[in-house]
Amino acid sequence: MSNRVTIEPTKFEDVRTGEVSYGVRVYDDYGQTYDNTWESLPDDDMDILHKVLQIEGDRYITDLMFDVVSDHKGLLIGGKWYDWEEIEETCESLNI
Repeated sequence: MSNRVTIEPTKFEDVRTGEVSYGVRVYDDYGQTYDNTWESLPDDDMDILHKVLQIEGDRYITDLMFDVVSDHKGLLIGGKWYDWEEIEETCESLNI
């Protein structure tokens, strides 16, 4: 069971090659993971949440987001707290 989930939009840069990629770090008090496969970062937090909800192949992200949706919990996106009522429409639009 997770606690407060944080989604941190992130620009990843390889310090040796300078190669840049975009994505998110997703974590709670029990663990963390990241996805750096995005071509760009959306400006809108709900667009970021929508993309996170569509990430496949990362069991930790899937489990964290399942807990958020099934328990109707809020979360942090880029340092801003969103109550369930603010993210509910985005979450339910994907039938998670």
